[in-house]
Amino acid sequence: MLPLALSTCWNSSRHTDGAEMLREIRDLGFTRAELGHGVRYSLWPGVLDAIDEGVIEISSLHNFCPVPMGVMKPSPNCFELTDPRPILRQQAINATIETIHNAAKFEVPVVVMHLGHANPYGINRELEKLAARGKLYSREYVAAKLKAVELRRKLFPEVWERLHEGLLPIVEAAAKEGIKLGFENRERYEEFPSEEEFQTVLDAFPAETVGYWHDFGHAARKEYLGWSDHRASLERFAPRLIGCHVQDCLPPDEDHLGLGKGEVPFAELLPLVQAEAVPVLELAPSVSREDVLASLELWKDLTCKISAATPT
Repeated sequence: MLPLALSTCWNSSRHTDGAEMLREIRDLGFTRAELGHGVRYSLWPGVLDAIDEGVIEISSLHNFCPVPMGVMKPSPNCFELTDPRPILRQQAINATIETIHNAAKFEVPVVVMHLGHANPYGINRELEKLAARGKLYSREYVAAKLKAVELRRKLFPEVWERLHEGLLPIVEAAAKEGIKLGFENRERYEEFPSEEEFQTVLDAFPAETVGYWHDFGHAARKEYLGWSDHRASLERFAPRLIGCHVQDCLPPDEDHLGLGKGEVPFAELLPLVQAEAVPVLELAPSVSREDVLASLELWKDLTCKISAATPT
C-alpha cells in the first residue's frame, strides 16, 4: 500500500505560510501531503516554494485548490456542477479546471472532487434527529426515508443531465493533462451522487481518467442511517477505486476523527483497498498533534498486518 498522506485540511487554517504548513506535516513523519480545499491564495507562494524545495511529495489536490478568489473560507461546495443556475455551474467548471492545471503543474496525479447536491435537502438531519430520540428505523423514520428516495429517483434524470454536461469539459481537461479525477462519496443523502446513483456516473466516463474516491467517515455515517452498507459500497466500487480519505467516525455524525477514536472497522475494510490506491488521512483541525501521530502509527500497524496476511 502507498504511504499515508496527511491532508492540509488539518492545519491550513493555522498557517499564514504555505511552506511552513507543509513542513509541519513533514516533521510529523509524513512523506506525502494532500493539498486540501482550505488552501487559500495567501498560502500559495509558500506552497510553490516548498514544492520547488522538495519539502514533501504532494499525493493529491482536493477541489477547489486553492480556494477560489472571492470565497472567504474553505468551501468545496461553493460552486456546484448540479446547480440549476448556469453561471454558477460555469464557475464550478472554471475553478475545477484551474485545480486540474495546478495538479499538472506540480505533477500530482489525482484531483478529488465533490459533485454537488440534489433534493431532498435536510433529510439527513431529519433522520439524525429521529435517531437521537430513539426512533432509528421506526415507522416514522422509514417513511421519511422512502419518501426521500422516491423524490430523488424522480429528480435524478434532471440533475444528472446538468452534472454530466458540466463534467464533460472537466474530464476532457483532466485527460489532456494526464490527471485522474476521484469522485468522492459524500456523507449526506442530499449530496450527489448517492451510492445507488454512483455507478451511472462512473460508467459515463473512461476509467483511465475518472474513478471512485472512498471516504471512510462518510460511508460510516451513511451506513448508520441505513442509506448504504459500508463494506458493500467499497467492494462494489473497488474496480474504479483511485484513493481514499481515511478518518474515524462516531455515529451519527462525528467524523474526521483520529484513527481509533471512532467505530470504523479498519482492520476489516482496509484489505479491500487496492495497493495502488492513494490513502490520505483527512482530519478535523481540532484533532490534536498527539492523535495525528497516533493515527499514523495505527495506520502503519494495520497495513503491516494486512501485508503479512496477504498471500504472495
